[in-house]
Amino acid sequence: MSISALVEAGLLLSISGFLIGFIAGLVGIGGGMLFVPVFWFVFPFLNVPEKIIVKSSVATSLACMTVTSSTSVYHHIKEKFFRKEIFFALVAGAIPGVFTGSAMTAVFLPPHITKVIFAIFLIFMSFKMLLKKSEVRGVVLSLPSPKIISLIGFFAGFVSSMLGVGGGALITPLLHSFAGIPIKEAMATNTGVVFFNSLFSTLNYIVYGWKYTKFPFFLGYVYIPALIFMIPFIFVGTRIGVKVMHKSDPEKLKKIFSVVLLLVAVDIVIKTLWR
Repeated sequence: MSISALVEAGLLLSISGFLIGFIAGLVGIGGGMLFVPVFWFVFPFLNVPEKIIVKSSVATSLACMTVTSSTSVYHHIKEKFFRKEIFFALVAGAIPGVFTGSAMTAVFLPPHITKVIFAIFLIFMSFKMLLKKSEVRGVVLSLPSPKIISLIGFFAGFVSSMLGVGGGALITPLLHSFAGIPIKEAMATNTGVVFFNSLFSTLNYIVYGWKYTKFPFFLGYVYIPALIFMIPFIFVGTRIGVKVMHKSDPEKLKKIFSVVLLLVAVDIVIKTLWR
């Protein structure tokens, strides 16, 4: 690998880290749908072995999302948008879901039909959010039972770890459209779940990839140089994105998030067909 290739790859990763961090902070997602294709493009130039590029991209993406989500959570708690009463129920379901999903993915690829169904679901939720006009700030009088919320968390953790995303594309629209949580609170609470999903998924990819990645600069399937290039810029971008989100109009945020859902769905379909 030449010095010029390393510099170019590092510059692309740094710029991408800032932009993805900003988007993640703005709409309350982890950024997996953006991190993964960037790594797919850059890793060959960094001499990452072809046979592990896909799984290494997912694992490194999840590691990056621990940064975007933890940064977001900190600022959401400070601004009092974080809903603790539903967060713990979501996490109780998300953690076993993450272990199940990432363990399956690390051993064999999930069925393509699962990804297509998930993409269709995201499209449905996107239009449902666009058609939902009411936005009431305050305490929600009727929440689903903790068991239902935990099931949502399990499903989100399972699917997110399989697809290499943080779960924000799933939990936020469910909380907003079906539980009646205002969009900013839904996004803010969701970032906490994204953090746990990303963290535990990353740990799983490190463990499961340990015996398959006897290459320099790898921690399991996680590629350390990519983190070194990206993390400082991810942190700054996410922090700015969260501040903009707190000052934004809720209805505009809903529209932005709905468009993001559509992009996630398209991204999943493209990846499925590409394989």
